Amino acid sequence: ITLHLIFNKLSTNIFNNYVIIYLYKGVKMKKILCTLVCLLTFFPMLVNAQEKVKVYVFEAGGCGYCEAQIEYLKGLDSYNEKFEIVEKELYVDNVKWEEGKDFDLGVKVVEAFNNAGYQDATYDGTPLVIISDIYAATTYTEDLEDYILYAYNENNSYDAVACIEDGNDECVFHKATASEEVNDNITSSSEENSNTIVWIVVACTIVLTGSYLIKSTIDTNRIIEALKRR
Repeated sequence: ITLHLIFNKLSTNIFNNYVIIYLYKGVKMKKILCTLVCLLTFFPMLVNAQEKVKVYVFEAGGCGYCEAQIEYLKGLDSYNEKFEIVEKELYVDNVKWEEGKDFDLGVKVVEAFNNAGYQDATYDGTPLVIISDIYAATTYTEDLEDYILYAYNENNSYDAVACIEDGNDECVFHKATASEEVNDNITSSSEENSNTIVWIVVACTIVLTGSYLIKSTIDTNRIIEALKRR
């Protein structure tokens, strides 16, 4: 009888330890899966990590529209994350319109964009705003965020002004025959990027959930088998 009691006690302890081990493994598996979910959720951000877009603002001293344009840009959510502002002195002031230290560069930039079809770009006024090689216009506007995001996501933060400043002849590769065409490209690109990211997250979630369910089912079956043998 004593041996029988001892055997029962030992077998019970072994079974309890067996269950605890599998429960522990299950908890450990949950932690691993949670970590993978977090990594895969932020994976698209890591993939898209790159240099910031440079938004050039050619301005004149005392130009109220120039200051307002910069304030608008600084208020965008993507400021300092996906783009930075580069201020250039086209004119010393907006009274005498004395040429500033960046006037010659401004003229070259305007000519390059005019040749590519960007007729709204001129050095006769300020602010002159340049984004990659997809936007160039001398006017105050609050419709720049889509252009910035397009330059960041689709144009690899290409810097046309730096290209022109380096003395290259061909720097504006996106020809603009009509503003509608540019806007259509930006809209379709933004939608495609959003859909791609959503599907990546959904696919990763399905895979991880399936893996967890399979692992849980296997552990449950093993415990059931142990109970049957018990």
